[in-house]
Parts: sequence; structure tokens; C-alpha cells
Amino acid sequence: MLTMIKFRDYALANMMDLEAILAEVYTEHMKGKSGFALFDGGAHKGWHTRKMLDLLGCERVYAVEADPFMAETLRANLKDRASTPVPELKIVEMALQNDPEIGTISWKSSSSHVGRSSIASSNEKRSTIWVDSKDIKYRDDTRVKATTIDSILLGESLPVPFLKLDLEGADLLALLGAKQTLSTKRPIVAFENSIRAPEVHGFTLESISSYFESLGYVPMSFIGEPLSLATWFSFFEAWAVPKEDAEWLARTVGVATAKRSI
Repeated sequence: MLTMIKFRDYALANMMDLEAILAEVYTEHMKGKSGFALFDGGAHKGWHTRKMLDLLGCERVYAVEADPFMAETLRANLKDRASTPVPELKIVEMALQNDPEIGTISWKSSSSHVGRSSIASSNEKRSTIWVDSKDIKYRDDTRVKATTIDSILLGESLPVPFLKLDLEGADLLALLGAKQTLSTKRPIVAFENSIRAPEVHGFTLESISSYFESLGYVPMSFIGEPLSLATWFSFFEAWAVPKEDAEWLARTVGVATAKRSI
């Protein structure tokens, strides 16, 4: 039986397999479906965006990237897909957070570690999830445009069956701004699960757990086990799944991990 300890050891030695498993899950979820939109929050260089655009039946992909320097790379990498009518590519250069009234937000951008760029909170003790290190170089803090998942998807008539987030610790904050989307679209969500996120962004794990429960969602570990408050941070990637899809996800993740020598 696969345990989280076993999987964690494997994942740390095979980091790209996490992305591959994630892609296998949403590819399987889309089989037999047509006329849908997908959401890539924290699109980075566009690896998942491109895979989503290539899925049969996909009509639209939202690629959200707040970091100005990474967004430039994202646009360049997806230049060949930018003018395709279907599937339509919508690149959104804004930070995802919880408050639709917030138009701009403080942003910390790393010049040395491109993946470590994120919302900078007003918490004086810890403004990001990253531990200070001399190896990590940051540009001067700036402000970027901000929005919510609900605001981006307002008026989207297509189903949105899958939502991928990689927001360097702001993932749960962004999901608090997705109440309407989760209630009506019922996407399976993959999100980065940082143990420091509650401290940095000012929420409690209890409030997040209650939020998911109120929407009929189950938080699950990356290997498909339901999470409790005690086990929530057992791994740095996780799922939030509509209750009606929880068994399907557990089976599908099981198939994906069984292919690997773990």
C-alpha cells in the first residue's frame, strides 16, 4: 500500500512526476467531455496551459500569471497559440486572492528563483511562505493587479471541470475568492499546500476546512486520501474535490501512482 511517507520520498527525487500525475488526472477527467474551459492559476511558463489547450473538446483556457517577468515568458512560450480561435487562450496578468474589491496587491518577485514569486502579505514576521536565504535574490517589492477566480470566470458559460493552482502559498487564499465557481462549476482543484500559508495570509485551517465543507468539497492528499486537520500538511500538493467526485479522484490517482516505481 502506498503511504504518504513513501510518496514524499519518491516525489522529492522525481519532482516533474508531480506535474505529470496532475496532467494525467485532468486528461482522464476530460475524456468524453466537450465544450469546456480550464483554469491554470500560476501558469508559470505554460507547461500545463499547453497540455490543457491540446485536450480534445477544450474551448478555452485561462492562464493566470501575476509576475510581470514570468508573464512575459509565458506569452512568448504560447505565442503560437495566442491567435487560435478554438481553443481560445486567455492570459490574465493578475494576482489571485480572496477580495473582489482589491484592485492591486503587494508583490515580491525573485530574480534568482523564478518559482518563488508571490503575493507579499502585510505580516511583519513572515511576508511570504519562503524562509529567508542568502541564495534567494528578490527585486524591489512592487504592486500588481489583483482579482479573484470568481471575477475572472464571471459570465463564463462553459463548464469548468478542472482548476489548477500553483500560487506559492496563496492558493487557499485564492480559493476563498472562488465560492461561486466552486458552488456552480464544481471543478476538481489541484493546489499548492503550504504549511506556512495560514500564518502568512491570515486565515485558519479550521476556517478553510469549514469553507470546503460548506461547499460540499473534500480536501484530499495528493495520493487521494481525505485530509483531516491533523494530516492536512502531510504533503505540499493537495486536491479539493466535490464530494460527488471524491471516489473517482482516489481511483484515478491510484492508477497514476501505480504506474510508477514507488
